[in-house]
Amino acid sequence: MSSHIYLRMLGYVVTITLHVGNIVVMSQPKPKHIVVDPRIAAYAELQARFFTCWTFFLQIVCAFSGLICDTLVLWNTSNKDYKLPKYLRGFRNTLFSAIVWPCTWLVFLFFWTLYIYDRSLIYPEFVDDYLTPTSNHIMHTAIIPIVLWEVVFQPRYIPKSHARNLKHLTFHLVLYFIVMIYTYVERNVWIYPVFKRLYGTPYFFIVLASLLLICVIFYYIQWFLTKIIWGRLEKENTKIKIH
Repeated sequence: MSSHIYLRMLGYVVTITLHVGNIVVMSQPKPKHIVVDPRIAAYAELQARFFTCWTFFLQIVCAFSGLICDTLVLWNTSNKDYKLPKYLRGFRNTLFSAIVWPCTWLVFLFFWTLYIYDRSLIYPEFVDDYLTPTSNHIMHTAIIPIVLWEVVFQPRYIPKSHARNLKHLTFHLVLYFIVMIYTYVERNVWIYPVFKRLYGTPYFFIVLASLLLICVIFYYIQWFLTKIIWGRLEKENTKIKIH
């Protein structure tokens, strides 16, 4: 059996430990002077609506599903005809390919580009009192080696049609845009300050369209990397067994 399966499992365990551990740390009680700050209170209350949080949560789900898949494969090594349940395998592959990979790159590029240009547009200074630099990098930097690890150690075939994956990706992004706009309507606040400046101008819709385009571009980049690393794996008659 290829050692790739053990390296994948190591990556899944590290991913789960890193993100869950970070959630525990972020959930710890904060000093009173921080809690009473209305800006931080609003930020903490809206945490579940941040795209970053959606993304690292889905990385956890993806890691759990991958760990289950590889565990089942190890348990059934003696059965040469064993195949993973179709829907479990499909869920893992679709979740990663259609959503986790492109959205992870979107979070990384969007956050750090704005942070370097003008952090007030994406990560105001008062947030430093709520989140440590380590937590910040776990959510916005460490997410990249996590998805790269999967591409490097998970053999995959390149789908003949990308329509279904692109539909999943588009639905995910449109759903988030709806949540973001609903939050503005409900609370008169934009989750990300940059949209407060853009709202009411043509750039608002241009930026939203650009975010979708970035995700689509990176969706296809994963298959370019897959082809380089693994070759073009066909669904049938492949030299590499895909679990």
